[in-house]
Amino acid sequence: MKKILIVDDDMDLVQLVKNRLEKNNYEVIYSTDGEDGFRKAVEHLPDLVIMDVMMPKVSGGEAVKLLKSNETTRYLPILFFTVLATNSANDSESDEINVGGRLYPAITKPFEPSKLLAAIKKLLGE
Repeated sequence: MKKILIVDDDMDLVQLVKNRLEKNNYEVIYSTDGEDGFRKAVEHLPDLVIMDVMMPKVSGGEAVKLLKSNETTRYLPILFFTVLATNSANDSESDEINVGGRLYPAITKPFEPSKLLAAIKKLLGE
């Protein structure tokens, strides 16, 4: 069973996504800020991290920079979950966000559950 870490300060949204993912046979852990999310990623080594951008303590962008600079977490796939994504190719499958000069895939809030699951499966190679 693949493990997914959700890092988002909106607990209602976290619970919604957690329920959806568990119904699709994923193990889910979560955090409500970037600092704790980084710690949980190091501790649990998930198969994928879903990261909000704007959060207390440490932003999602800063947390991803920490993850990518850490030897044990640098290769974890990241999916941003945000209202800040841009659609560079003018189609619904190419939302992305720039963090530290690197583009990451993103799901724009509010989201379609099928689009979220499709993005997760793509990043996990399923």
